[in-house]
Amino acid sequence: MSQRNPLLRNKWWRLTHLYKILDKEGSLVTFKPSRIQLMILRALGPRLRARILKYRQGGVTTLFCILYLDDALWTPGFSAAIIAHERETLDKIFEIVDRAYANLPDSIKPKTSRDTLRMLHFEQTFDGQLLDSEIYVALKLRGGTVQAMHVTERAYIEGDKSRELEAGSKQAVPMSGRITEETTANGYNEYYDSFTEDFSNPSDNPLDYLALFFAWHEDPQYRLPGPPLERTGADIALDELVFGAYGYHLDDDQIRWYNWKEKELIKAARASDDKVGLDGKQLMRQEYPSTMREAFQSGQGNVFDSFILDNYVAPKAIRVVESKKVQGEKIYIYKEVEPGKFYGQGCDPSDGNADPAGIAVWDANYEKAAEWSGLLRPDKLALLNQEIAEMYNEAFVGVENNMLSTVLFLSQTYYNIFSTVTIDKRHNTRTKKIGWTTTGKSRDVMIDDFVMHFEDGSLIGLTEKTLKEMQTFVRKEGGKREHATGKHDDMLFADMIAVQMIKNKDRSKTKTVVFADKPAGF
Repeated sequence: MSQRNPLLRNKWWRLTHLYKILDKEGSLVTFKPSRIQLMILRALGPRLRARILKYRQGGVTTLFCILYLDDALWTPGFSAAIIAHERETLDKIFEIVDRAYANLPDSIKPKTSRDTLRMLHFEQTFDGQLLDSEIYVALKLRGGTVQAMHVTERAYIEGDKSRELEAGSKQAVPMSGRITEETTANGYNEYYDSFTEDFSNPSDNPLDYLALFFAWHEDPQYRLPGPPLERTGADIALDELVFGAYGYHLDDDQIRWYNWKEKELIKAARASDDKVGLDGKQLMRQEYPSTMREAFQSGQGNVFDSFILDNYVAPKAIRVVESKKVQGEKIYIYKEVEPGKFYGQGCDPSDGNADPAGIAVWDANYEKAAEWSGLLRPDKLALLNQEIAEMYNEAFVGVENNMLSTVLFLSQTYYNIFSTVTIDKRHNTRTKKIGWTTTGKSRDVMIDDFVMHFEDGSLIGLTEKTLKEMQTFVRKEGGKREHATGKHDDMLFADMIAVQMIKNKDRSKTKTVVFADKPAGF
């Protein structure tokens, strides 16, 4: 490195004097780390892995673009990749890197080649020393090893792309390399599990992920000056939320800014044709969360009210029963059977492989009595349904017939099963279909019913497993309501079907059936 300017040897001096960025007004200014960016740098220290959950426009991606560009400019053989979550943001992110490089003084610019789009390859330092380093922006790693990787909006990389990132791109970073990722929350999806596990179980190991969360009110720019504010009930509640989590109060200028931004997002939500279903207040909590919990409570259009979920206290099982018909299976009892009482039982079956099945029992007062979940082949799942139903006054059982074999096996040994009869007036025929049939219409009905009962407080005894599945039950693109990527909803749908059995209890039968021979294997 040149001896002409010894300050160039100082990384902190370079980070605060050399690089140009656009500020929020669009003016070209010298990069100076903000309060939040400084907090990140101090927290990182020697750490090599970090997850950063934050509010919108916190400047985290800008920080790492500048940080890794600096490494590439002054460290021979260094390679860095910025991984974007969507194609539309690639150019915007690369512009941060390219602008900082382009506005360096000509006297210290390295010899540079651009072999591919959105990539800077540095061949030599300005004084002729070999550099051979690079930084690029892409949707995934382009191959080879990189010493630093930053991932933007990590919570929005899901499914196959998430698996490729974890098993592919991240594996190209050596143990001595650094991986950072930043994101706003995206509901209770798979990223929620990763982040909260690291946040709740901090480790001093530099190879373990450091989890950092930054709320909007930690940023001094989010203020709107004005006269003393006459606080509303909502203002007071917001202040109490922050005080409870952080131990300090919001001032009037912060609350005034919050109210202005929330109104802006409410208008934006009304004007949007987005079918995911976030309203303005949910958008505010997602984009500018006041607490870590609030960050996850919105996002991706949660079907069930997150604040009701958050305050719902799940009961503990009063006992666990070992199944007598299916060895090794445990039935969780939350309420003992009452003689003469009606019970509805729902079953969301599986093929016995990767997708779990669920069984739920509810009484006529919409109180949950028992549950089971796990992986069972259809014949054994039918046996377990029978056993649980017989425990609860021969409950009225609805088994979703998408896996027809389970309900067919059950019908050989149990009588009180939901079924429908279709009448063809033209041909004067009647067709009986055993089991609960989930169509587009019936699916919407049972979801709407469950949401209605949940919000009016009439569902009693929702269990921990059901509540977790309700947290990750979301509206996806196109408006379909289902589990978030990487999550399940087997117990939730078993509960929903059980509620439908209660609503259809007039179809419940009495024991007057002579069973056919049991199928092989029973």
